[in-house]
Amino acid sequence: VGLPIGGQDPTIPMGLVVGREIELFGSHGCAADDMPDILRLVASGRLNPSALVEQEVGLAEGAKAIMDMDNGSPLGITMVTFSNDDGDDDNTSSGGVGGGRRSRL
Repeated sequence: VGLPIGGQDPTIPMGLVVGREIELFGSHGCAADDMPDILRLVASGRLNPSALVEQEVGLAEGAKAIMDMDNGSPLGITMVTFSNDDGDDDNTSSGGVGGGRRSRL
């Protein structure tokens, strides 16, 4: 989500890439095989994923936040949160949908 930036697809001069033997690298995340190690680091406190969160928005602002990513904003992760309508926000969850009174996507 959020790539490419702006309304145009990026152009890459492949003649220069080949001629200069330039290497291109990209990533859409991490390999599924790496997840157990990453989760162990988070559980042990050695890795703090909340440091990557740039902003937290409510569900009503979620669609706008996704559209803003097309313009390169924000640079970090946007977390979309929502609350159940029962008025009890004491029980929170950072898991998936429906994991508690407040859930994060």
